[in-house]
Amino acid sequence: MCLCLVLLGAVVLLAGCGEAEPEGKIRDLEFTVLEESEIPKALAEVIGENKQKEMKLSYQNDGYLYIARGFGEQKTGGYSISVPQCYLAEDGIHVKFELIGPQSSEEMKEEASYPYIVVKMEEMDETILFE
Repeated sequence: MCLCLVLLGAVVLLAGCGEAEPEGKIRDLEFTVLEESEIPKALAEVIGENKQKEMKLSYQNDGYLYIARGFGEQKTGGYSISVPQCYLAEDGIHVKFELIGPQSSEEMKEEASYPYIVVKMEEMDETILFE
């Protein structure tokens, strides 16, 4: 009996060690990161006109929602962007983007770059919250 209580206590403690769910989260959203050639022309034009500065854009077309995030001019190349969170909550769609700097061992171009990312998901009429 004592062993059962110890095991039960360990299970309860371990269950509490995971990352807490964001408040109001309903579900994770599936998305696809697009290649430059897959971005709708109208959105690609807006990105091209605004890539020198930070940008947060959304675009809806043919039943899809496109969310774009640009980080403006960077002094070198070698940057990438990750999307660690994308979920639907009571207050809208939450999307977190992270700019990842060049690897120190990577050969960096000494010219400016304009890193951005576009994700595609099914169309939803929700507020988009960039994190």
